[in-house]
Amino acid sequence: MPFLIDGHNLIGQTPDLSLSDPNDEDKLIARLRLFAERTNKRVTVVFDPSPTDTTPRIGHGRVRLGNLTALYALPGSKADDVIRNMVGEIKDKQGWIVVTSDAAVAGFTRATGIRVESAQVFLKRLRTALSDRPAAEKPQAGAREVDNWADVFKEPQPSADDKPAKPLIKPKPAKKKKSEILAEQLRNVRPLV
Repeated sequence: MPFLIDGHNLIGQTPDLSLSDPNDEDKLIARLRLFAERTNKRVTVVFDPSPTDTTPRIGHGRVRLGNLTALYALPGSKADDVIRNMVGEIKDKQGWIVVTSDAAVAGFTRATGIRVESAQVFLKRLRTALSDRPAAEKPQAGAREVDNWADVFKEPQPSADDKPAKPLIKPKPAKKKKSEILAEQLRNVRPLV
């Protein structure tokens, strides 16, 4: 079941992300990439173009990272338009979920027969997938394995014949006080005769 996500709509619904953050898209992409890896689902996220980006492109700006694809709408268009076009081209409508809380995009998507999930519902799914695995899934070492490793890393017992080890680094002499240094220098001075 692939996901098609309205990126800025999801950022606006995510409590710890802000649309005013210049790195908001990168932060969301990082989370969605991890989500795609952990769930083994294909995820496509669509963003509006940057207001400062006027670079003409053939097609949409596209970045592919494993199971995640990030699309950027062309300057002068919106992510909503890209999502509507993609929804219209999807053949297997039963297999997709469009994630948006935009009423117009959600209504259009439902009318085509594709399932819609609100940003809030998807955020719960995202949190569950990104949370630490339950303790039952974490490997546990048995007593026998712990004993084996304890034998491997056991400290050797010193014998009665062992001599204390010599330090590898010579200790620095104690630092002298200025008055001691001056007195020593005065003792070494020869009288002028």
